[in-house]
Amino acid sequence: MGDVILTSPAIRLIRKRFPGCTIDFVVKKQFSSLLSTHPFINSLLIFDKNKNGNPLKQLKRQIKRNNYDIIFDLHKNLRSYYLSTNSGAQQIFRYKKFVLRRLLLVKFKINLFKQPIPIYQRYLIALSHLGIIDDNQGLDLYLDENIKNNISSFYADFFKSPGQQILGVAPGASFPTKRWTSAGFEQVINHFLEQKNLLIILFGNSEDRELIKSLNIKVSPNILNVAGSMSIAETAALMNHCNVVLTNDTGLMHMAAALKKKIVAIFGSTTRELGFFPVSGDSIVIENKNVRCRPCSHVGRKNCPKEHFKCMKEIQPAEIIKAISSFFV
Repeated sequence: MGDVILTSPAIRLIRKRFPGCTIDFVVKKQFSSLLSTHPFINSLLIFDKNKNGNPLKQLKRQIKRNNYDIIFDLHKNLRSYYLSTNSGAQQIFRYKKFVLRRLLLVKFKINLFKQPIPIYQRYLIALSHLGIIDDNQGLDLYLDENIKNNISSFYADFFKSPGQQILGVAPGASFPTKRWTSAGFEQVINHFLEQKNLLIILFGNSEDRELIKSLNIKVSPNILNVAGSMSIAETAALMNHCNVVLTNDTGLMHMAAALKKKIVAIFGSTTRELGFFPVSGDSIVIENKNVRCRPCSHVGRKNCPKEHFKCMKEIQPAEIIKAISSFFV
């Protein structure tokens, strides 16, 4: 999900540079709703791995039939390389992954990134040959108006108090080493449940449902758990109501950034140098910089390879509470 959202500046800037061009976007079926109402995209080419036959070859043939002039490969994996090289396009531009720098950082802790480069800006490097430069407008996410209105109507009783503040919390992540501790989330959530005129919404996918259920959270009418019960588009529409979002390094962090929300992001086994960090001024990244074994992976791990998990365990709830509170002033 995050990879798709991070392409939004590239889409916007291609349209700005070439206003009359046709922009088609290849996307996995499960993430297509993120782009279904995008005003700058002409067509979505859906990759559905569960489709009958050979869906990858079918998609390859569709791309070739469309006779594109330019292909931007902003994923640069084996699948996208296969599709782009067989596209028949006159020009192909691929995003630079900085694989060697990433390897040196993760394996040997040699940091050749003078400044952390956000992933969306790395995507724009692939576009720079055509005179496309960053406009510093950040990420975009265009909500479906019908879904947006339905969400507002369905949760009208929850959003009942005028002037209330809403804190979104996303305690899950794709890998355990990217998740802050359950005890930490419990303390932070329970702290803010004691605040007057403040609501909390718990976000996550179906895999996060059990994690959230296991949290020892006070019973309160001011908290809403929607983990695993909403589509991606519905999640975005509900998150749009939040003032601040507390999240790990995960796709929901990028969703919050695209919705222009204030963000407190907790980083454990990953670091800013890898590029997946919120870049707006209304974001705070909390990380344990005293742990020398970070980063131990560029995507996350099932277990801490050192078996101490200090990168997350040593981050104190008080630090998170202070960061969130600074946005509610």
